[in-house]
Amino acid sequence: MQDVPGHLQNLSQKLQQLLKLQEQALREKEKMAGEMAALKSEIATAKSEISSLSQQVGILKTAVGNMDSASKKAFEKRINQYIRDIDKVIAHLNTM
Repeated sequence: MQDVPGHLQNLSQKLQQLLKLQEQALREKEKMAGEMAALKSEIATAKSEISSLSQQVGILKTAVGNMDSASKKAFEKRINQYIRDIDKVIAHLNTM
């Protein structure tokens, strides 16, 4: 009981330290959230580029004509799916 002011001052100092640590953690969290958003954007861009390059490889293989039968079938299946998708879009546009 005799050192109550000392204990209160000690608690106050520890509370101030905790508040500083909390502020630092919040700043770091915001920084990391920004970095994460940037990385997600980069990943999306990379996935899009990979998809585009994959399609270009398929087109180049077809143009060169050295596709095996399994690759040709997969390519024809993909082309047919694109045609069906285009037909669906056209049909949808005609109903508008």
